[in-house]
Amino acid sequence: MKRIYLVLMLTVLLLAAPQFAYSQAVGEEPFQLYAPFTGVIIGAKDRATLDVKLKNMTDKGLSVKLELDKDEKAEGWEVMLLNSEWSGFGVSGVYLGTGDEDKEAMVKLRIKPAEDAAAGEYRFIVKASTLDGVFSEALPIVVQLTGGKVGEEKAKTDIELEAKYPAVEGTPGKAFSYEISVKNAGGDAVVVDLVLNLPEKWSGYITPRWESERRINSIKLDGSATERILLTVTPPMDVEMEKKDYPIKLVAKAGDVEKALDLSAIIKGTYKLQVVPETNRLNFDMVAGEEKRLVLYLWNEGSAPIENISLLASKPEGWEVKFEPEKLSSLESLLVTQKPEQVTATFKAPERTIPGDYQVSVTAAGDQDRKSLDLRATVKVPTSWGWAGIGVIVAVLLLLFGIFMKLKRR
Repeated sequence: MKRIYLVLMLTVLLLAAPQFAYSQAVGEEPFQLYAPFTGVIIGAKDRATLDVKLKNMTDKGLSVKLELDKDEKAEGWEVMLLNSEWSGFGVSGVYLGTGDEDKEAMVKLRIKPAEDAAAGEYRFIVKASTLDGVFSEALPIVVQLTGGKVGEEKAKTDIELEAKYPAVEGTPGKAFSYEISVKNAGGDAVVVDLVLNLPEKWSGYITPRWESERRINSIKLDGSATERILLTVTPPMDVEMEKKDYPIKLVAKAGDVEKALDLSAIIKGTYKLQVVPETNRLNFDMVAGEEKRLVLYLWNEGSAPIENISLLASKPEGWEVKFEPEKLSSLESLLVTQKPEQVTATFKAPERTIPGDYQVSVTAAGDQDRKSLDLRATVKVPTSWGWAGIGVIVAVLLLLFGIFMKLKRR
């Protein structure tokens, strides 16, 4: 009889030993279970997402099992623990480590009423326990549902638009880009239609932020989701030539909700002066001592006028270079004038200039831009010099002939 009693005592001690050993190792509270908000008030079609936190209070790794108790009245409700608010999976257990980064864990408690839920108070309990069941904690969550049965109120829809850089500066004919975030501030998924209001003759399109080849007119957003898009607009080349701020509006529509985002494209003037000879050649022939006229074409390939243009020349010593006219008060864009300006340049080399090639540089210099042109002038002698040369040669020949005849007689 004593032996049977001893055997029973030992069995009881052995069964109790793991619990006793665990209790001694971890103390009375191996982990904490808590939530910043344990009571919420939601509307008929709202969805609440609460943070539930666990913290390891020991110096050893710890596995914790999680369970949920629903209120009996909450039939058809969506109540579950997730690892992420947006794209999470269900969670039934967590591991708490001992390092600073893994000592705590957080899960999301999602609560969404059933379609026929009545207004009132609902209680849910999050339970956490060690795997052996020795220690457990319960966290009550109270939900106050307002608005009567679901479906009696319209779901709240709201759209938020924000541009990272709402004002962009550029030049005519070049694309302007705006990075824009579109946020669904409501709880339900919506389709957002996107409409562009542009100045006359401007073009524009919308693409996903990282898919520049795909052009879109609408976007689907889940509840509380944000999507980034890229808006690209291009002004015409013949846009007004002075610096100006052009308004651009992006309108987002979702059901009865309409939101607008005001943007601006600032056009700045460009300046590009060009000078080309009428012959389209950079060389010409001239005669020493005589004037040579050459027509030059000047135009502005930019978008804004170039002011106070003067014509200058860099020439060999003793040369004369004149321009008619010598100055242009303003040179509008070629898009406005539709034709270049004409300037006549007159070159004159001294009469005793040695025949050959000479360089003359012509510069048109305005307040906003300048352009230089290097020309090669091939100088030739006058025709009279040719006859004089022939006469000299004839005279020399006659002189030599006379000397030869004298010597022959002797």
